[in-house]
Amino acid sequence: MAKNKSVPKKLLLSRLDIWTSQHNLQQDPYLASVQKAIATSSGLDFWSSLEPEDYLPRPIAQTGSNFMKWAKTLSIVRNVAVFLPVGITWKAISEATTSFATFTSSESAAPVNFLEFWQNGYGYLDSKWRIGNVAEVDFWIVIAIIFITLLSSSLMNYGKKLSLRDQIKLDRERQVIGLELKSYFASPSRVSKQNVDETLARALNNLTSATEAISLAAMNLNSALSVEPEIKEIQNEIKSFHQRLGEILKVNRK
Repeated sequence: MAKNKSVPKKLLLSRLDIWTSQHNLQQDPYLASVQKAIATSSGLDFWSSLEPEDYLPRPIAQTGSNFMKWAKTLSIVRNVAVFLPVGITWKAISEATTSFATFTSSESAAPVNFLEFWQNGYGYLDSKWRIGNVAEVDFWIVIAIIFITLLSSSLMNYGKKLSLRDQIKLDRERQVIGLELKSYFASPSRVSKQNVDETLARALNNLTSATEAISLAAMNLNSALSVEPEIKEIQNEIKSFHQRLGEILKVNRK
């Protein structure tokens, strides 16, 4: 079975630099520390103990933000425009009642009701406040409100669709970066020379202690029993091995 190879150090640093610059993540503490650790090959044991997916920053998609901003603005305009027909109608009623009062006081003999006066004006009411004109203005305002509502919803949905598509792409890139970091830290070749030396020294010390214990046991056995020459030969071999191991340990500590 082929072994999985981690991303080379230079390539990983290059990808981290590009990804950081693209999304303005230079101030992120995790990314800055990880890049420094990889570049200097220091503290890799600590960073390998952390899960990159838990600490990597998550870039937020901005592709559809402009559409969603326009949608919110249109929603505000729509919410205000809803009250325009009511305001215009009440203003027209106010103008009509004032003019009708003047009309009735001047033309007391004319048999005209309020709605008929509001429609015709009879020279006392401005044409823009007549019921027919006011109703038409209110109608077109309602049509505009409906159009703005549909446009706002369409822009919002389109913006969310673009953002979702872009966010999926950004999350995939983040996941790839996380896997590459995890692979790099998990690679056996990333173990530092210092750690290898320390591990080897501990192993040699343990082995030295073991040979000393064996040698002591052989000496006790030799003194307690009248053993055959084979036991003495084993004891000599153990002593020789112990001496060679001590020399190796001294070389390793230099």
